[in-house]
Amino acid sequence: MALALKDPVFTIGDTHRRVSRPNNRLIAHSEDLGWRSLYAAILEEGPFQASEPPAHHPSLIYHLGQPTTVTRKIEGGHQDQALVGPRRMCLTPGEAATEWQHSGRPEILQVYLRQSAYQTAVREIHGCDASAAEIVPRFAMIDPLLEQLAIAIANALREGTEDGLYIDSIAQMMAAHLARTHSSRSKPTRVPAAPAGISGAKMRRIVEYIEEHLDGDLRVEGIAAEVDLSPLYLPKAFKAAFGQSPHQYVLGRRIERAKELLSGTALPVVEVALACGFSSQSHLANWFLRIVGVPPAAFRRQG
Repeated sequence: MALALKDPVFTIGDTHRRVSRPNNRLIAHSEDLGWRSLYAAILEEGPFQASEPPAHHPSLIYHLGQPTTVTRKIEGGHQDQALVGPRRMCLTPGEAATEWQHSGRPEILQVYLRQSAYQTAVREIHGCDASAAEIVPRFAMIDPLLEQLAIAIANALREGTEDGLYIDSIAQMMAAHLARTHSSRSKPTRVPAAPAGISGAKMRRIVEYIEEHLDGDLRVEGIAAEVDLSPLYLPKAFKAAFGQSPHQYVLGRRIERAKELLSGTALPVVEVALACGFSSQSHLANWFLRIVGVPPAAFRRQG
């Protein structure tokens, strides 16, 4: 499944230009890397409400952090709404006009796959034109293979990879998987969707409660009591919604808070540790090194 060598660099101008919105913080994107088969960007997206016309390229949003209630309405279709957390994905066909809304600040990976790559995959897998195997919209789904491809893309962005052959191979795998699993020609399959069981209001309160108490005791019993849930039920429901356990989520948020304090304040590391809910400086250093890859002091020196 060879991609056309004549394809130009996939630029921001070929997308909905979300990365250019003034309230978004761009972390990395692919335009300067010369990628041709897909465009990708990692960004912290501010509160958002907009109508987007068809991009003519299928797009995927992979949520990296900060659970956010997202609403998507595809023209001519029904409206979806869910509290979307890490590992969840929203897949939108290239020919869909959409309305989006959220009020959070999620960190996301946004990927636009060149339509010609998808067309090639459809011809080889289904023996027809892409118009006869349209991509099926997905909302807040989990797809393990797409997730691995998304992680590979995110890593390539952060590393500044200019290897076009490597990116083309990821694009080909993504196109083939979409054609096989997420098109109107796909065999019926169960796609994990937005979880039910805990209301969006309770999930939002859980996230707010965690943010308000990062420096304190965040045992499952206390979190569950805040929203009147059984502490035995909460971990399973939380993992279904966010793709990780409450402990993993709390640890990730404490590390992120520590990074903010190390970068934006002159607080001693021991005070940063206590302000983020770690029992000691060594406790913070142990987890910080494991998750970030460098000790807190070295992270602060790097700016």
